[in-house]
Amino acid sequence: MWHPMYKKDIDLLERVQRRATRMVPGLGSLSCEERLKAMDLPSLAYRRLRGDAIEVYKYLNGIYKVDSSSMLPLAGLKAFKTRGHCLKIQKRYCRTKLRANFFSFRTVNMWNGLPEDAVLSPTLNIFKGKIDRHWRNLRYSTCF
Repeated sequence: MWHPMYKKDIDLLERVQRRATRMVPGLGSLSCEERLKAMDLPSLAYRRLRGDAIEVYKYLNGIYKVDSSSMLPLAGLKAFKTRGHCLKIQKRYCRTKLRANFFSFRTVNMWNGLPEDAVLSPTLNIFKGKIDRHWRNLRYSTCF
């Protein structure tokens, strides 16, 4: 399951991770976030967020050989002049909650909120390192 839409599905997946980390000897009495830190294991919520950011980077930087302009249309120079970076994605209207959870809609705010030095990274690995540093306080958090 790549990115569950419903809270109940997210809880089911994260319950598996919580149970597995509780089984590690010596960590059972710690809180979930403390267990994740001790094992240096990012939360599933963080992994989904990071995965979405990586996929947007791949689309916008031509790593995937598809035309992403219809799926992830750029906002243009008008949005860049006020604040942020030059690769802001245009926020589009959607009527239904189902559509709002599509990849091309749910990633807009996250991507537009990234710092310019991360978004304009020359390689994917540099981008990964920069977003990990930018989101270092979210790495072990189970809810955003």
